[in-house]
Amino acid sequence: MSFAQPDSAQWDAWLADCQSIEVPVPADRLALFQQFYTLLLTANQSVNLTRITAPQDFLDRNLLDSLTLSPLIPEGACVADIGSGAGFPAIPLALARPDLSVVAVESVGKKANFIQEAAHALGLKNITVLSLRSEEMARDGRYRAQFDVVTARAVATLPTLLELCMPLVKVKGRFLAMKGLNAEVELAASQKALKVLATRYSETRTFGLEKLQGSRLLVFEKTAHTQDAYPRNSGLPSKKPI
Repeated sequence: MSFAQPDSAQWDAWLADCQSIEVPVPADRLALFQQFYTLLLTANQSVNLTRITAPQDFLDRNLLDSLTLSPLIPEGACVADIGSGAGFPAIPLALARPDLSVVAVESVGKKANFIQEAAHALGLKNITVLSLRSEEMARDGRYRAQFDVVTARAVATLPTLLELCMPLVKVKGRFLAMKGLNAEVELAASQKALKVLATRYSETRTFGLEKLQGSRLLVFEKTAHTQDAYPRNSGLPSKKPI
């Protein structure tokens, strides 16, 4: 089955937008981004991966939004993307940044399978897929405090996300929370969690591009080891936030 791709003018505009947010996309990677769109639309026919499928929406709300993280991720970093869904921001980051080691964490098996299949089809060697809950992952010594950067997009409210993600971050590493216009409200509700989880709020990034006006990127730094009690058992971080 064939699908309508964004036209060449749309892709050119997207490349210019990437440049404007300091994320130059290697020329040899553009065809892979285009292939990813086709893979996603094909799989979306049988598996409910995303509602954002129109060409321009895909470019702006999936690809461009995902790449806003890139300037905050150090060269050669090990990155965990919690609740990757259809692979955002994990796959765009892995495509644009071959230097990164990206772990896509998705508890829904069908979605995790899609990320794995897409990564294989795209020839991505720098992405690993884990199909498990973040609470389980954070209690596993192979993953706890092992990541330079952890990110999450549209997964849960900020107090819950902090409990799920900070145990995975190395001391002095970063957690990047992708949020919308309600970001400041969520941040205000997270003050206790920040203290309990030894986390320092650094900044909230906004973007000049009109298509990113609703995006907020909250940056946090881990200042000390997370207490062993966190994260609590599966379900509690969302049912009873810190």
